[in-house]
Amino acid sequence: MPHLKKCVFVDDLLAVTLLSCLGVVFVLVPPFNETFLRIPIALSLFFFVPGYAFISALFPGNKEISGIERFTLSVGFSLVLTVFDGFIISLLPWGYRPAPIVVSILGITTFFSILAIFTRKLRDESEQFSFSIKEFIRSVREDEVDEAYKADGGLAGQEETPAISVTAENRRFHRSKSKVKAKGLKHSPGKEVKSETRKKPLPPEIEKALVIALVGSIIISSAMLAYAKMTREKETFTMLYLLGPDGKAEGYPNESLINLPVNVTVGIENHELQSVNYILQMKVDGEVLQELSVPLEDGGIWQKDMTYTRHNLKPGRSKLEFALFKEEPGYFSYRSVHLYLDNNNTFSHLVDEKYTNASALPKLKNGEMEFSTGWGFTSNSESITGSYVNGSGVNSSFAYGIVNSYEGNLSNYTVEFGEISQNIKSENETMAVLSAYVKDDFNLTSGGTDSQLKYVTINGETVWSEGISEAEGWQHLEVPITLQAGENNLTLGLRQMEDEIVPVEVFWDSVSLIPLSELSSYVSDSNTVETVPPVSSVLELPAYTGDRTFTVSWNGTDEASGIAYYSIDSSTDGINWETWISKTTDNSSSFTGKDNQTYYFRSKAVDRAGNEEPEHPEPDTQTQIYTGVPKVTLDITPNPCKTATTFTVTYPISLQAAVCLVAREGFESESTELTSSDGISWTGNYIVSAGNHFYVEAVCTDIFGNTVSAFDEFTVDSSISDFEIELTPKTIDEGDLDIKVTPSTALRSRPSVSVSGNITVDVTYLSYSDGAYFYEARIKSELNEGDHKVYVTGYDLDSEKIEGNATFVVDHSG
Repeated sequence: MPHLKKCVFVDDLLAVTLLSCLGVVFVLVPPFNETFLRIPIALSLFFFVPGYAFISALFPGNKEISGIERFTLSVGFSLVLTVFDGFIISLLPWGYRPAPIVVSILGITTFFSILAIFTRKLRDESEQFSFSIKEFIRSVREDEVDEAYKADGGLAGQEETPAISVTAENRRFHRSKSKVKAKGLKHSPGKEVKSETRKKPLPPEIEKALVIALVGSIIISSAMLAYAKMTREKETFTMLYLLGPDGKAEGYPNESLINLPVNVTVGIENHELQSVNYILQMKVDGEVLQELSVPLEDGGIWQKDMTYTRHNLKPGRSKLEFALFKEEPGYFSYRSVHLYLDNNNTFSHLVDEKYTNASALPKLKNGEMEFSTGWGFTSNSESITGSYVNGSGVNSSFAYGIVNSYEGNLSNYTVEFGEISQNIKSENETMAVLSAYVKDDFNLTSGGTDSQLKYVTINGETVWSEGISEAEGWQHLEVPITLQAGENNLTLGLRQMEDEIVPVEVFWDSVSLIPLSELSSYVSDSNTVETVPPVSSVLELPAYTGDRTFTVSWNGTDEASGIAYYSIDSSTDGINWETWISKTTDNSSSFTGKDNQTYYFRSKAVDRAGNEEPEHPEPDTQTQIYTGVPKVTLDITPNPCKTATTFTVTYPISLQAAVCLVAREGFESESTELTSSDGISWTGNYIVSAGNHFYVEAVCTDIFGNTVSAFDEFTVDSSISDFEIELTPKTIDEGDLDIKVTPSTALRSRPSVSVSGNITVDVTYLSYSDGAYFYEARIKSELNEGDHKVYVTGYDLDSEKIEGNATFVVDHSG
């Protein structure tokens, strides 16, 4: 990286940058842009400032070019830079306007000024080109002192001293503030001062010749300019331009609002050296809205305020173009200017009563489709029919159905339709919103084309259409429309064009006109409003709560517009409901109830598009205020037992822990831990090591830290069989044999069951209940008659094998 030196002076660069900033202020900012300084400052921006910054960066030294060359190049390059800058800006979205031009020149000047500082720093301080206002003023004062000295003939009473020659280097305006100083002569008392010889002036003859040459060149240049002006053919051209407010080339409109005029002044100047009949066309997105004939004589000027008003919704932006032709319109215009307008589709500016008052709008006949009048049906195909259909409407009432029964391909260029329509009379020209519901029963699992369309037209113009390619269910349309004064025709229909056609039915219902002020904020680009209702739920509550006041929370989701509010219902029986909270945006609230009462809750959400969630038929959740001590249930099975038994503890709410203390007379109690998967039911096994009569206490700790207990006892009888086996029926031909197995001791796992016979008998385990296992054996006719055994095998907690059997009879004689 090169070593950067100190930059001596940057006053010139600061001056041109400051001048660019002043240009922004005096060209763009009122009231400064209305003062007389606007013109000279603007001219300096175009003819000097950016070029000077560029030349300063290109030639940072003081010996590369002379002062006059630096000035001349600054003017020339300023013109080049501003021309290229204007060309680039005209290609950008902002267009060729004062604001982007002035700001871009400021940016160019600032960039090259900063670059010039760095290029100067690459040179030694004595070689840098720089300009200091302070040094310039000092130099001027020194020149005045010298002239005064010479006029007085030296100091009075002193001997004339030789003149000191001041070289051009000593006269530079960019003197350094560093250690590099201008050279001069030091005067020491008593010593003779040597003076430099003053440079001899040019002889008078040479000076006279130079003056004559200069005057002659001026005369010759003026003569050549006059000759060129007299002999040059005049240029022929036509000027087409746009003016904004106050007749200035600025402040052009950049946005169009519905039913709000956009005004612009169009100007034409004829410099064609003859009279011309111009044709001016105003176009929007290529469509000609207005055409004017403008005859102008040579030198004539024509200006006119022209207005464009948009009446329909349009996405994106539109091109407002003014095209000029000579004599007659053609494919290519002679001159063209244009503006780009952003299409703002809001209606907040339309505040007249005719846009906000529903009573001012015409009424549709039978818009709810509940009668057989009001709508007329027409079709150009026998396969398309129409009728009112009960039970098919939005609210399960009537709707109008248009049915196509044809399946196949339509021939080329064929269009078939079926439609309903009615005439609407409007007192004035106005705008409204057409609200309607439409549904089709298209149900193909794949494929489908847009050859079949649902559509709406107003006065023959299609304002909404959509292909029938999937079953969307009911769609809610809200389409802004323009009604003309007098009769208007509204048509709703089904159209089919050449392609594959399938049977389909289109239903129309709930058609009405509403004010623009009631247009939903959630209309999509296809002019449909979200119809999918939101989904919500009250979050699960514990089965029991120890506080009379507890928090209930809820939430929900919505497909598009988002949830507007919730309503929460409560009940004491889950059947009869009352509104607890209405239209809240909160997601939780405190509920206060009564002791030992069960409360049920459900939610209902409404989204911002107005869709309501259906009522929940079942409660979302429930809880009981728990202020007492519920009863603990202790079950001991089997009892009596043979070698082991199982303790089962149940509690109405979740427990933190459950332990069974087992004791017999004269001995300390033993502790048996119980386990649970749901916190409600707890189980544990106990193996008898000695004794035959025991007392059991189940000690439970609930979720609130309360301790509750239950008591029971069991006995041991080693004489009972390992299994008690019950067979139903005892005698069977074929069919299902029910088997109930009750072990006399706790088992490690479910016992296995088999049936004897000449064929394998399928045995199916069914369930376990109250210490017994239930099975089912399928007896077939192939099983031999006579006595058969049911064998049961299991293992106790010590992995000891235990067995049992029972007999039944197979009798095929019946």
